[in-house]
Parts: sequence; structure tokens; C-alpha cells
Amino acid sequence: MTESYFAKVANDVLEATEQIATRMEEGLTAIMKGETPKQEDHYDQPILDGMDGEDGEDWLTIEEELRRSSPLEGIAESVMGNIMAGQAKPQTAGAHIEAFRHAITWSEPFILFLIAFQCVIFGLSLWVSKRDRGLAPRLILMSVIAGTVRSSELLNSYAAQNWGKFCTQNYFDDRGIFVMIMVCAPLLLDSLIMLILFMKEAAQLLVQVKSAELKKKHGSTKSGSSPTSKKRLKKDQ
Repeated sequence: MTESYFAKVANDVLEATEQIATRMEEGLTAIMKGETPKQEDHYDQPILDGMDGEDGEDWLTIEEELRRSSPLEGIAESVMGNIMAGQAKPQTAGAHIEAFRHAITWSEPFILFLIAFQCVIFGLSLWVSKRDRGLAPRLILMSVIAGTVRSSELLNSYAAQNWGKFCTQNYFDDRGIFVMIMVCAPLLLDSLIMLILFMKEAAQLLVQVKSAELKKKHGSTKSGSSPTSKKRLKKDQ
């Protein structure tokens, strides 16, 4: 019985070693393919040929205890957890941008619609920022942009529940990163451009007003000094 027990321990050690090697291979495969390996139980049923009665029960008890208390099983789990925890996380800003770019199917209609929408809003922002367009078009467009950005959280929640109706994959996570990058950020940039152009126009108008005031003041001073000069000429004569 003792010899069979130690033989079983040796077999378990070998099986655990093979299990670690197998899971390391699965981890490398997952890193290359970007998939998470499935956890499987690699223990086989014991071979109880020629054993019955109390010996068979003792053998099953020993096997169950080894399965529960095998430290190599925990080591294998820890190694795989560390591999999978660090293999798919970008470490730099460039890596995050590259991962975001590869995660999106740029040829699908929904993404093309978003790009077209942002191009139209950008063109409208430049068009309404011209001097002869007035203030009303700017206020209307900025109100539309503000309303869209303000309701982005609701849009993200709705899209997360109904993404299958208009796109091929679920881009809408709980943090709303996709909506923030693809919708809110370009709209806020358009608003910033409109504000800068508006401030530039206001500064130019202020310069023109001050110039007109100075010209008017200079003209009134000049006209006020002309009668005095005429009187002096008459006295000299």
C-alpha cells in the first residue's frame, strides 16, 4: 500500500509538470492569437484494475486529497493568471491608439456614418463662423453639439443594448470610451474652433471700433481748430 502511495505521488508530480507545460503552451498560443485559454481538468480517472474493497476506497481517498492539496496545481493557475493578465494590456499611449485602431472595423456602414457626420459638423462649424453668417447659426449649431455631448451617456446605454441592429460588434462599454472618442471629442473640438474664431472676430471688431473712434476724435479736433486759425490770420492782416 505504501509503495503504491508513493508511486501515485510520483505520477501526480509528473502529471502536474505536464499540465504546467501544456498550459504554458496554451498561454503562448493565446498571446499569439489574442484568445483566452479555457481551463480544463487534465486529471484522468485512476486505474483500479485488480483493486477492490478497502484498497480501492483508500486509493480514491488518497487521489482526492492529492487533487485538493497539490501545490503544483496552484502554481500552474498562478502562472497562467500572470501570463493572461499582462499579455493584452497596452503600456503606452501609442499602443493604446494602435489597439483602438485595430479593434474597429472601419469599413462597416455605422463607422462610415459617424465619420461622415463628423465631417459635416466640422464643415458647418467653419461655415457658420464666417462674418456674414450672423450669430443665430452659431448658437443653433453649438446648441446641437452641446445637446449631443450632454446626452452621450444615454446614447451609449441605448447603443450597448441594441448594437446588433446597426453595427457588427459591440463598441459600447460601460465607460463609454468609443462614444467619447468617436462622438464627443470631435464635437468638442468643433466647438473650440468656433469659439476661437468667434473671439478672433470679436477682437477684430473691437480694433475697428477703436480705430473709428480715434478717427472721429481726430477729425473733430481738426475741425474745431480751423476757426481759431482763421481769426489769427485776420489779426495779422
